[in-house]
Amino acid sequence: MVKNGVILAGGTGSRMRPLSNIYSKQLLFLDGKAVIDYPIQTLVNLGVENITIILGSSFAGQIIDYCGDGSNYNVNLNYIYQQNADGISSAVNLCKRFLIQDDYFYTILGDNIYQNPIKLDKIPHGATIFLAQHKELYRFGVASIQDKQIVKIEEKPKVLNEQYQNYAISGLYLFNNCFFDYFSKTKKSNRNEYEICDIINAYHRKGHLNYHIVNGEWADAGTIDNLKYLNYMLYKRENNL
Repeated sequence: MVKNGVILAGGTGSRMRPLSNIYSKQLLFLDGKAVIDYPIQTLVNLGVENITIILGSSFAGQIIDYCGDGSNYNVNLNYIYQQNADGISSAVNLCKRFLIQDDYFYTILGDNIYQNPIKLDKIPHGATIFLAQHKELYRFGVASIQDKQIVKIEEKPKVLNEQYQNYAISGLYLFNNCFFDYFSKTKKSNRNEYEICDIINAYHRKGHLNYHIVNGEWADAGTIDNLKYLNYMLYKRENNL
């Protein structure tokens, strides 16, 4: 069982303004819960016992006050502040001291919400990316599948090869501790960030990248339109529609 997880909750929520002018976007309410409650519950459902939440904006204190020590979720919570917003993989690397002693850990983006609980029957060697069908694949990292094998990984592709099965790479990942070695060899992209796709591709080149297609819908609560859609999605779930 994987006991440790990381939640990235350091964004400023610029796409959620004016809703996020005063509150962290992770604390906006969605179907009676705060947005951050959902990724926490996703990890708890996967068996995680210890979660590190990465903070990085002036709203950090709000998240700590809301989530506390994790006892309300039956999990242990601790926090790390990311001073420079220089990418997902850089944020995860800040947690190295909490994770390096364990073989595997989960990472999830703090605004990612899944319609159904995720179940992983076994832990394959290397890394696992969690894929979802989506109508707007150009907005995400995309994994192209052929004959049940990952052919390639692309970040926000403008053109997709229709001979492949193309899926969005959702914001949930399972890494072994080789992550930190791969990170040490990456460089910043043109966006001046350490890209998570570079880490994923490093696993892929080694033949150690696996995938799991999630059951049901997935979306991020990163925009006001998405927040509205997620309310509808969760309403459907609760009412078996």
